[in-house]
Amino acid sequence: MKCILLTLLMITGVISVFIEDVADLSNLFYLLYLKSSYKSCMGTLIAPQWVITAAHCFLPDLQVILTGGAITFQEFIGEILPYEEVIVHPNFTFTSPKNDLMLIKLSVPLTFFSTSMFQLPVSNASDISDCLVYTWVEEKRSFGKTRGYLQSFMTELSIDSVCRTLLHKKFFEDLFCVGRLRKSTEECQVTTGAPATCGDKLQGIMSWTTGCFPTDLSAVFINIYSHIPWIKNVIST
Repeated sequence: MKCILLTLLMITGVISVFIEDVADLSNLFYLLYLKSSYKSCMGTLIAPQWVITAAHCFLPDLQVILTGGAITFQEFIGEILPYEEVIVHPNFTFTSPKNDLMLIKLSVPLTFFSTSMFQLPVSNASDISDCLVYTWVEEKRSFGKTRGYLQSFMTELSIDSVCRTLLHKKFFEDLFCVGRLRKSTEECQVTTGAPATCGDKLQGIMSWTTGCFPTDLSAVFINIYSHIPWIKNVIST
């Protein structure tokens, strides 16, 4: 049995967790890497032929890449998945984080998909604890090189005074946020479009961030529940 060490970074520190069975990491296969000529994003498989991500990730030369459960760039399978259609939320604008959602229809369904992995939420909540967020972190190294690796942290998604302070007049009821208010001195890029899963429910999609891991990250998430009718309508057509 293969033993894999994952580092779960929490807002308050670092916790190392040993997972003894590769099957326990099967949800990583649902995380897709979205590459473009401008920046990278993450996508999450929510149906055999559908990927959800942030609308601001619809960028030139967009590619959907199957990572194969990799936790570093060096381990990528790198298979590019063709897609038929990109559907941006009809009310999204680049001037606001509100409605920052997008669906991508793959050309061919992925047969390994199982509804037991990530399910859409069935109820709304203002505060949700024990949420796991996966995201790619890209660190700048010497000689122009970049180190990329998958990172995760446990957190609580909340609508509170911190969110309102972060967003000011751009705060909306369909947003969650996590993190700190201080400025970061770290140099890294946290890949947006990342999912926040709470239990087996996909509760949020990361819209934007400031700072870096582990203690300087602030992030805003789109509340998936607020957009269930739109998501189901698109997927069913």
